[in-house]
Amino acid sequence: MFKIKSIRKYFYSFFNSLINNLKYSYFKTNYYNKKISRKIPARYVYKPSPHIINSLISLKKKKIKIEKLSLNSIWDVNSKNFSEFETLHNFLWINTLDIKTSKIATHNIIENWIENNDIFNQQTWKLDILSKRIISWLSNTNLTLEVSNLSYKNKFNLSIIKQANHLFKNISKEKNYEKQLIGCAALILIGLIFKEYEKSKITGFEILKKIIKINFDYDGFPKSRNPQEINENLKYFIIIREWLKESQNQIPEFLDEIIYSLGSTFAFINDSLNHLPLFNGSSSLNNEEFKNYLNNLGYIFKNEANECGGYYIIKNKKISFIIDIGNSVQKKFSEKYQAGCLSFEITSGNEKLICNSGFYFKNDSKLKTLLSKSTAAQSTLYMDDCSSCSIDGTSIKNGLKVISKKINTSKEFDEIIARHNGYENKYGYFHERKVKFLKKDKVFLGTDSLIGNKNITNVNFGIRFHVMPDTKMVKTQNSNTVLLSTSNGEGWKFSCSEYKIIIENGIYLGNKNKIIENQNIYISGITEKKDLSINWILEKIS
Repeated sequence: MFKIKSIRKYFYSFFNSLINNLKYSYFKTNYYNKKISRKIPARYVYKPSPHIINSLISLKKKKIKIEKLSLNSIWDVNSKNFSEFETLHNFLWINTLDIKTSKIATHNIIENWIENNDIFNQQTWKLDILSKRIISWLSNTNLTLEVSNLSYKNKFNLSIIKQANHLFKNISKEKNYEKQLIGCAALILIGLIFKEYEKSKITGFEILKKIIKINFDYDGFPKSRNPQEINENLKYFIIIREWLKESQNQIPEFLDEIIYSLGSTFAFINDSLNHLPLFNGSSSLNNEEFKNYLNNLGYIFKNEANECGGYYIIKNKKISFIIDIGNSVQKKFSEKYQAGCLSFEITSGNEKLICNSGFYFKNDSKLKTLLSKSTAAQSTLYMDDCSSCSIDGTSIKNGLKVISKKINTSKEFDEIIARHNGYENKYGYFHERKVKFLKKDKVFLGTDSLIGNKNITNVNFGIRFHVMPDTKMVKTQNSNTVLLSTSNGEGWKFSCSEYKIIIENGIYLGNKNKIIENQNIYISGITEKKDLSINWILEKIS
């Protein structure tokens, strides 16, 4: 059976590769180039303000003086270094140009790009890169178009239309909904600016409705359960709304509804955390700039709930605790899903104390990506070096369910108790985690329990608590206590009286494009075919 599946995968991969090669060859033909070069617009009926897309790039970066860039070397970035390549060719960096930038110098850079990429290029015409480029060029016409000669204007407008027509013809084939969303934004902008391209706007809205229906739950949380997708999606929905408002076009009701829902989930995650938690493909991004952007545009979102999207948050002044108590996601949403059910993160004084390892984004190693998805890479318990969900390639093969959860709150404490069945079929055990936070004493009392079913086995288990790279740890002589010192000067103590504690070296992937060494607190043992509980304490001591 396994051989049959492997053969099927091979032939599917071969056939898919053949189709793509034929498609790319067609895109490079003169016939296709002429086909997408039609219907050049007569004039711009709307020119968007550049500040509307400020959320797409960090404005804290040093301002670029374009005059210092060389036309001979600016495009010399290997496409394998995807992050730098995308940043260069999507042109969003135009928003960071020095206000004294010469418009002629900007025109020269763009004209040079057009000359090098006039015909379809498999790398620079990727739909998400192309869409961002359209958005940037058209959002910065004060630099990209004004005070230009007729020859340049014709080249610029022709390039915009060719890219827009290519996007229009191919957006429905894009499988990644986040890239589709960016494409929708570009199509809608084209339709707002050029009367001749009203159909692009209509198509953009139609696809947008499908994206919302398929990829978001009733509360507006992404079905992938990736917190970072909340931020990225909210940015584009708000940008589209601001374009419509500024151009005096009607704002669809469904757009206001998704912004309200997404804004609520954004508030749930971000009101008590200054960095995104590392769950299910999320990076540890700082959201202060985006919060300022929202405030400047008058968007105020609130969410007083403690549970949303399969996450539970304890908020107490300077200390925040967030735990994953949700079921595994459906296979089609599991590309970045990490098997971290019942894992948690703790933030104190705006610094993370306990964290997950993060997600490996680069395409150079499927093994590293798979390891970052494993339960061992999250701050929770795992059995027999196996994850709580079996992952086949990049998607879930067999998922899990949280079969019980109980939340207790009072003035003195907050408590969460949850249990999942991820190890039931293979080892006959449920994993239950109880965490009680004593508010006054700033103490976390934790219990990880393995509760046997009928067919329990004798198996190894391990519990990891990953810490930030800047956190220093020292083990005491009795091997049951670890002292932690965070980068903001706080002191914490972790103890487990029943099991020996080991400090292990690990890797931290929270900074999207970097691998940084860190450490983790590690507890291990053997089930011996019986129920057992592992009690641990994490308390603030200074």
